[in-house]
Amino acid sequence: MVYFLWYLQESNQGHKDFQSFALPTELRYQPLVGAKLSIFYFLVQITFNFLLIKCHSYLCAVNMLEVYVMDYGNTALKIAVFQNATMKTVYRSNKEDCLKLDWSNKLIVLSNVASKEFSLALQEKGAKIIEITTYFSASFTSAYNSMNTLGVDRFCNVEAIAISGRKGNLLCIDIGTCVKFDLLDKRKVYVGGSISPGLELRFKSLNDYTARLPLLEKKSFRSLNGKSTDESILSGVILGLEAEIFKRIEWYEAQYDDLTIFVTGGDASYFDFHQKSNIFADENLTLKGIYSIFCNHAQ
Repeated sequence: MVYFLWYLQESNQGHKDFQSFALPTELRYQPLVGAKLSIFYFLVQITFNFLLIKCHSYLCAVNMLEVYVMDYGNTALKIAVFQNATMKTVYRSNKEDCLKLDWSNKLIVLSNVASKEFSLALQEKGAKIIEITTYFSASFTSAYNSMNTLGVDRFCNVEAIAISGRKGNLLCIDIGTCVKFDLLDKRKVYVGGSISPGLELRFKSLNDYTARLPLLEKKSFRSLNGKSTDESILSGVILGLEAEIFKRIEWYEAQYDDLTIFVTGGDASYFDFHQKSNIFADENLTLKGIYSIFCNHAQ
């Protein structure tokens, strides 16, 4: 712009008529084009910087929000409160007690594998709902053949281990209604995993599909040989599932080097994972994954 004004002053030599330049037309308008380009570039810079500031402000606002993160599974509801991007509190609840609370203008990020009506009921209570799906952005890529059928809880678990900061191959074991193994390889590619019945399903199936076997409650049991029908069921179900889990871990360790294992889920406490140094227990793993996916979505 300064160059353009200098050119006008020197070339016009006091003429008031801009068109009276003693220059060829093609030279006469070159400074004007340069000035327009300079102005355009300046405006683009201002706009870009403004957008950066707005995006930064928005992300800061997201981090400052009080966010209620809910993991509604097949048998349990866990709720975490995040503030300033930090998990402040975690508690267990159920659908009925949860819906008794006032959720007016509360922001809820929900992973829901149990009931579609639950999210609708929360909205009727005044909550602002963001329900996680496998179409949301994640911190990993996927080689899974049917992401649209992948359980959102598994999706969130893989997200949690992807942002854990651990290198190498990462394996998540979620022990709840079902036992789910999910592998994220060292390239941060979700490879897939497995699903099998959890403790309650195994106890229930023995009762449902036999004439006389009782339905037992979950409890710790370490004896190989049961001395009664109840103890025999406990031994078969508890130790049988433990054998399945540890055998599958052996298979993973044989196939994938530099393997770190994350264990989560409501029934993980029934099994002894302390014997292995590469296994880390995190009861809030799924909640962390839900919040991370929400942050990705907010960006």
